[in-house]
Amino acid sequence: MMKLIYFGVRGRVEPARLMLELTGTPYEFEAIAVDAWKETKIKMLERTPLGQLPVLEDGEFTLCQSGAINRYLARKLGLAGETIKEQARIEEVCEVASDFIFHAAMLNWDPQFNEVREKKREEAAKALENLDRYFARTAVSPEFWMTDGRHTMADVMMSYALETLLPLHPGLVESFPKLYHVMKTFFATNGVRQYVRSERRPRTWTVPMAVFAGKPEETHQWVD
Repeated sequence: MMKLIYFGVRGRVEPARLMLELTGTPYEFEAIAVDAWKETKIKMLERTPLGQLPVLEDGEFTLCQSGAINRYLARKLGLAGETIKEQARIEEVCEVASDFIFHAAMLNWDPQFNEVREKKREEAAKALENLDRYFARTAVSPEFWMTDGRHTMADVMMSYALETLLPLHPGLVESFPKLYHVMKTFFATNGVRQYVRSERRPRTWTVPMAVFAGKPEETHQWVD
């Protein structure tokens, strides 16, 4: 059985968990306490290049770096695309999603959070306008990013990115109905729907020391 190792938050490991849940793949999640990280990092340095989290264990195979983990799982679980062009488009969407996640993470930890939040919302709105046009131009279905009738890593990554923005910029994603719909469709998918409403899913996006998203009320919860 595969194992994911990370802090007890969503953060960088959540797309990997969502792929495993989407495909019904059994796995174990080991949550590392923040105050135990110094000791854990020493152990991880013996197995990974930089001693970073998240880490994926698949038998005797150990892999770090969230992007590498996501691509490995996507290929292993059949979520990476069937042709080289389809794979490239899926990865293109994933890179855009990663940009959204990165900028959200930076804002969550910004000491000037309250001062810059509105400016960052405006920047996110412009990015979503471009993304909305891209989706209208390339989508073959209103429910899926790259393929009609089946989810790929693109759906996982972009849905998670958009979900991340919901509490950070209230009402913004909802103002783009097509993007909001495709995100909600993914989170209503069998397997994913049960997971995101369960106690197994971490209730915070990041650790409590962050300026924002370190509390359940600052992280989106699916309850309907």
